[in-house]
Amino acid sequence: MTYENVIVDHRGAVTVLTLNRPERLNAWNNEMMDELKDAVTRANADPAVSAIVFTGAGRAYCSGADVGGWAQAIQSGRGAQGSATLGEDNWLAFLRRMPKPTIAAVNGVAVGVGVTHILPMDIRIASENARFGFAFVKMALVPELASSYFLPQLVGLGRAKEWCLTARMVGAEEAQQAGLVSEVVAPERLVDRAVEIGEIIAAHAPAAVARVKKVLDTNATDSDIQSVLLRENAQNAAARAEPDHKEAVAAFMEKRPPVFHR
Repeated sequence: MTYENVIVDHRGAVTVLTLNRPERLNAWNNEMMDELKDAVTRANADPAVSAIVFTGAGRAYCSGADVGGWAQAIQSGRGAQGSATLGEDNWLAFLRRMPKPTIAAVNGVAVGVGVTHILPMDIRIASENARFGFAFVKMALVPELASSYFLPQLVGLGRAKEWCLTARMVGAEEAQQAGLVSEVVAPERLVDRAVEIGEIIAAHAPAAVARVKKVLDTNATDSDIQSVLLRENAQNAAARAEPDHKEAVAAFMEKRPPVFHR
C-alpha cells in the first residue's frame, strides 16, 4: 500500500506513525484509517519492532472526523457515517487484537475521533501544546468508538460527563491530572520521549509484553476476582514453560542483561 496520509519512520525498535494531513489539521478519513491499519499490521508482523508511536504532523494531532466528507454524504442522501466505528474490524476491534504496545504522542489539538481513537492505546503522553475535546454534542451526536466506556475508566464518570456535556477543550495539564495522559513534555521532546518509552518496553520479552497487555485489558473491569486470578495463572503457567522465563531467571542470577527470543 502507498501511504498518502501517514508517514512511517523506524527508530530502532520503535515505529513512529505520523498522521499527515496538516493542511486539514490531520482530520480523520477512511483513507487515513486504512493506511494506519496497514502500517500497524506491518509493524506487528515485524520482529524488529517492539512498540508503535502515533503522532501528528503540523500543529494538530487530529482535529476529528472530516466533516466536509460528512456534508457531502448528507447532501448525496447517503448519510454521514463514522468510519472508525463501522464493521467487525472497526478501529477498536483492530487495535485491541494487535499484541504490540501502542503509544499516543499527542502534539496538538485532538478532538472527536482524534481523541477517542487513542483511548484504547496502551500509553498516552502529550505535548504542553496538546488540547483535547470530546465535542460530539456540538455535532448533535454521542461519544463513539467505545469512548463512553474508556473515558470514565480513565478519568472518572463525573469528569467524563462534564467534558462531554460542555464539549470544552481540555488542556494538557488538566488531562494529566485527570489521568487521560500519563506525562506532559515540552513540544520538542514529545516524539523522542515516546520513542524512549518504546525502547524501555523493547528491553522486555515480547511474549511477556503481549501477555501483560492481554491480562490488563481483560481483567481491568472484571469484578470476579477468581476469574482474574485464573486468567493470570493461565498466562503465567504458559510463560513459565517458555525459554524467556528461564532466560530472565538466569540473567538475574548471573547479573547480566537477558537475551530474549524475538
